Amino acid sequence: MQKQNTGGNEPTAKQSAMAVSQRVIWIGLAILLLTIPVWFDAVVMPGDYVFVWRWTESQIIFESLITVGFLLAAIAGYFLLRRVALDWQYWKIARLGIFIWIAMLVLLTAFSLLIYYAGDQDVRAEYEGEGYTVSALGSGVEENSQFFVVMSCDQRGIYKRVIHIDRFIGADDVEFRLDGENLNAHYTIEGRELRYQTYALGDLYQQCLTGDSPRPFE
Repeated sequence: MQKQNTGGNEPTAKQSAMAVSQRVIWIGLAILLLTIPVWFDAVVMPGDYVFVWRWTESQIIFESLITVGFLLAAIAGYFLLRRVALDWQYWKIARLGIFIWIAMLVLLTAFSLLIYYAGDQDVRAEYEGEGYTVSALGSGVEENSQFFVVMSCDQRGIYKRVIHIDRFIGADDVEFRLDGENLNAHYTIEGRELRYQTYALGDLYQQCLTGDSPRPFE
């Protein structure tokens, strides 16, 4: 009686199963890379915390690198997906959608870089207290400049809390002067004082720790 040779069937099935599991891993990784701009902030930044470089002079550099990283990750995700999806029936349609998504990221990257560098934001005044820092960041040209005053506190590793304190438009310089437990901000233009504002540091520090004061827009 002739015995049928089936020695090659089982290894082929195992190899097929391994190919399917490997394909699922590659697809999952590709989707993560393509969608990083959607979930990055929600996953990486806990609660009311922001990265330590936010609202500093280094923000432009770090945010530019992150934005470009989003674009590079999406391109890498496309090549990973193409590696396992060329035999899909609807790959051409999926590829068109991915190209549109990457094109949107290109526009987002270009717009973000333009905003970061056109804003010319820098720290004009700063006061460091025990556990917190008050910063006045100026942006814009002199005839239409604006200042944002924020307090940073509760730094933990690469994270910190930030609250909005004040905003003033029309000055070209600002100076902080400590007055007991208060901090006075003197806004000037061409050396002439336009306004001064008093900040109660103790109350603001408690608001910063508890999140009872509004968070500034990024």
